[in-house]
Amino acid sequence: MPVPSSKICGSALLALTAALLVPAVASAAQCPPVRVPPSPEYLKLVTRYASNEHAEAVLALKGWSGERLRCDLDNLHAAAVAVSRCRGKCEDRVVFERFQVRAALLLHAEREIMEQFGVPVTEQSVTCSTGPQAQTVERLATILLLVDPEAKAFLSRFYLAMTRRAQWSHCIPEAEQWARTGLKRFPKDGPLLMTLGIVLETTAFLTLVPAPRAATLGPQAVRQFEAQTAKLGALWERVRRTFEEALAADRNLHEARLRLGRVLWRLDRPEPARAAFEEVISKSGDNVVLYLAHLFLGRIHEDQNRLAEAEKEYQAALALRPFSEAAAVAISHARLMMGDTAGAREAMDQGLEQVRLRVGADPYKNYPMSHTREGQTDLDALRKALIR
Repeated sequence: MPVPSSKICGSALLALTAALLVPAVASAAQCPPVRVPPSPEYLKLVTRYASNEHAEAVLALKGWSGERLRCDLDNLHAAAVAVSRCRGKCEDRVVFERFQVRAALLLHAEREIMEQFGVPVTEQSVTCSTGPQAQTVERLATILLLVDPEAKAFLSRFYLAMTRRAQWSHCIPEAEQWARTGLKRFPKDGPLLMTLGIVLETTAFLTLVPAPRAATLGPQAVRQFEAQTAKLGALWERVRRTFEEALAADRNLHEARLRLGRVLWRLDRPEPARAAFEEVISKSGDNVVLYLAHLFLGRIHEDQNRLAEAEKEYQAALALRPFSEAAAVAISHARLMMGDTAGAREAMDQGLEQVRLRVGADPYKNYPMSHTREGQTDLDALRKALIR
């Protein structure tokens, strides 16, 4: 599985996020006057995107200069401000009757994905970054909020989709950046907070602290190792807080509770983790979430040497996903620990037989990276809703 080669430290990431939220500063050059913005060329491009020629419009956007686009955005922003201040009939309202701000925003977002997400470097790595299209997206988001009373629901879904889309491309720092940018606008958005937590959990999972070699185990090496370990621990604590914030915003985010429990287990807090998994099992109706909750709860019991209870949870997981290699191995191991060698062998043989029939990936194996196409699917749905 490819791993992003780009590395962005916390302070730099926050600086980039802040930069996304600051509208582009107009240059000294005056834009040509436009009676009804935007320019006919930009209007045609965005209209084309909102039709069945969206792919062609994304490709055509490459030829637009920054100055040309700045003038259109400046004029659109001025019109949006006028609309937001007027009461009753406003001449500037006609601008947004003919120009789809949502379509323009998605057009630039798709161009950003094309230019910045996952350009291959080698078979093992990709390179990701943030480009000028992202800044244009933020200017359009500001315009949209000025003129569209229903923009919040659209933008909330958009930031969630972009975060997931970046993670699907293994652009983990960029995924965090898009999530934090969205949360600047919507700080209590439960699904977005949960997705940020998943991104941070992935970051923590991929952060390794190499143990110092015995030959170099001097005071300096020990201090360095302890500092790295403390930094990773602080990252896991940040993951925990983010999932807790997501649940505070929406108590029905069962995946957030599942992941909170797993993080608590990593932080050596088994009892709160156990409570989280038990609540998920009692309330969730999602078979994938339930499957993982039973597996993770079984591990809590196994760690505490409650092996019969552990096997019970592993069996429940296997019932939900009969082809699960993870559940079969866990059952076999629990029986072996209880001294049931024959039962352990039987469970393993049955598991190996079932694995041969498995179709699709085991959610347990995908859990650390949460690798899905949901983000692209959501962006496609937002675009299709614009087609007139």
